[in-house]
Amino acid sequence: MDVSLPLLDIVKRYTSPFQDKLIDDVVSISKLISNSYLNDYSFIMAPLAKAYEGFLKDFFLEIGLIDQKQYQSDRFRVGKVLNPSLRYKKFSVFQKLADLGTDGEELAELLWDGWKYGRNKVFHYFPGATKNISMKEAEKTMNTVMKAIILAGRFLENTQNHKY
Repeated sequence: MDVSLPLLDIVKRYTSPFQDKLIDDVVSISKLISNSYLNDYSFIMAPLAKAYEGFLKDFFLEIGLIDQKQYQSDRFRVGKVLNPSLRYKKFSVFQKLADLGTDGEELAELLWDGWKYGRNKVFHYFPGATKNISMKEAEKTMNTVMKAIILAGRFLENTQNHKY
């Protein structure tokens, strides 16, 4: 498995210690299965998907797109607020990011792609559209998620003194 180790180091600049440990689990799992052939590699993405969800909640809170109550709620759904199909709803974080300008729109799209392909298409069963994930597909998806974290982290750094 070829998870981009340089990307992992950059990702860890923007994630919490708990999220870092989940990312380390991806590396450990990768080493354990490096000489194996499996029908489906979706499981290797689970720790990164969990870290991504935590990162997104932290990011949304830090940039002021959600409040502490939403952040703490077990009813808050990242996929719902990030879904571009629901962008014109009052709760849409996707739209709030898009309203920040071109950079916000691009970031919202990338965060959604990371969510859709790095979590939804991996862990949900869609009749007629479910398939096994190859090692190459898992690697590509994990790199997309890591790039989304990096871009969001850099976006936050560039807007550190500006709450929206």
